[in-house]
Amino acid sequence: MGSAYLVGFSIASLSALWWIARFNWRALIPVGAAGVVAALVVLAGSDSYLLSVASVLIVGVIMGGLWTIAYRIFSASPDPERSFATGIVVSYTILAAISFTIGRWIVPEYGLSGSAYFLSGIIVLLAASAFLVPAGLASEGDSTAGTNFFRAPANVVFALLGLLTTSLVFAAVWAFAERLGVASGFDSTQISPIVASNLLGSAAGSVLAGMLGTRFGRKRTLLIGLSVMTLSVLCLLWADSYWIYGVAVVGLGFTVGFVLPYQMGTVAALDKDGKFVVFIGAAQGVGSALGPVLAGIGFGLGGITALVSIAVTAMVVSAVLFAVIKVRETT
Repeated sequence: MGSAYLVGFSIASLSALWWIARFNWRALIPVGAAGVVAALVVLAGSDSYLLSVASVLIVGVIMGGLWTIAYRIFSASPDPERSFATGIVVSYTILAAISFTIGRWIVPEYGLSGSAYFLSGIIVLLAASAFLVPAGLASEGDSTAGTNFFRAPANVVFALLGLLTTSLVFAAVWAFAERLGVASGFDSTQISPIVASNLLGSAAGSVLAGMLGTRFGRKRTLLIGLSVMTLSVLCLLWADSYWIYGVAVVGLGFTVGFVLPYQMGTVAALDKDGKFVVFIGAAQGVGSALGPVLAGIGFGLGGITALVSIAVTAMVVSAVLFAVIKVRETT
């Protein structure tokens, strides 16, 4: 199910150069929300696995499209780092609240179908954000029209690949966070608060990024954040200690929330016409899909040491990619 969502999300972003210049974004948001609600209603009443996968795929495509629109708007703001950070803070906080509500009250009382209906209601409420998009925005003349990804400047490609590898690391560790806790001898009452705090940690990291902005330099701040994120991953080697396990998992959430606004802001700074920022979602989606697969292979072959080695190697690649980029240091 999760893979179907990520595939759909990536499809929407990869195809954005074709569709994003052809439609009015303000109109797309409520239409997309209606599509998500319809897919969730089908999912709630379906006993067919294939139909369920198809529904999740549709949700992924639509959500990928909506996030692509959001990234395009954020990148055009006067301070893209702060805009991206605000988006992460709001979305992760809402996601944490929804996850807690579903797990605490909805699933025990109404099951998975109740969760689908609950999410449908949330989507309807969030669709009201369409009225915050200026009327007529991107209805014509968008600069992405006719753009070819293969003509992207090398620096833009490096930034997108760096974003992909960072997303890969986060997804790889996140997918195995609970299993690592179990392997270290912790029970569910110890693991659950740590895993749940990861999302709030991401929001807190983005709050800090929004406060700092680029006052200390875009690249310098990003590389420091990536270094701390690497240290959080390395802490997993000593995860038999409960507190170190907590520092590693929550620290990973905090640092990924901190570095993402700078990585996305770097793409925006390199792409002033907004031609390639639409691929931010694709980079995240592909990285998030590859992470658990590579982590699973590594964990199966060499346990936690192999998983950490894969994650640290990806972090080094991401840091090198952003280090060689020439970009304006302040907004």
